[in-house]
Amino acid sequence: MSTELTWFKSSYSGDEGGACVEVAHDRANAADGTVHVRDSKNPAGPSLALSRAAWTSFTPWFKSSYSGDEGGQCLEVAYGRVADEVVVRVRDSKNPGGPRLALSAPAWQAFTANLR
Repeated sequence: MSTELTWFKSSYSGDEGGACVEVAHDRANAADGTVHVRDSKNPAGPSLALSRAAWTSFTPWFKSSYSGDEGGQCLEVAYGRVADEVVVRVRDSKNPGGPRLALSAPAWQAFTANLR
């Protein structure tokens, strides 16, 4: 299994030169939930490796990187733990108090792997 990370830009990064943060989830070690963060303008430079707990306290909910600012935002995601299992929560960004899905980490990875 490859240990190469798949990086994606922060949903808050723009195309006007202000893009600054990229994030990658370590799929080879999904059980530990490590999240990697780096400067998108310096991909060969250093990166941070954060525990899932540290990442979730920093970013409780975040928008899909495919959501835009034209009112079409639809997904927000949050990571958490239930007992010893990593859980991915998904909600409608236009209705944050509405219903939410809770998926196991393997179910979320299977879903997102088919989106690429």
